[in-house]
Amino acid sequence: MTREQIEQALRQAEELTGQLKGCLDRAVGLMGQRVWTGPAADRFGGELAAQKQALLQACTSAVDELRTLLARTSAG
Repeated sequence: MTREQIEQALRQAEELTGQLKGCLDRAVGLMGQRVWTGPAADRFGGELAAQKQALLQACTSAVDELRTLLARTSAG
């Protein structure tokens, strides 16, 4: 990959991470309003929160790896 390609991938990964976080925050927030209640709702809410955390950790890891790759790539 060229430096330009890495920079583009990094920008896209950062943007998508922000979008995902916003979407998942809304979903988790809706579950917190207790519109849907009961054991199934509680399980779903817990799983949703766990999946949100796992996805955000994966996104952060990808962004970190791209930053590391960019730091090791020469400018010209």
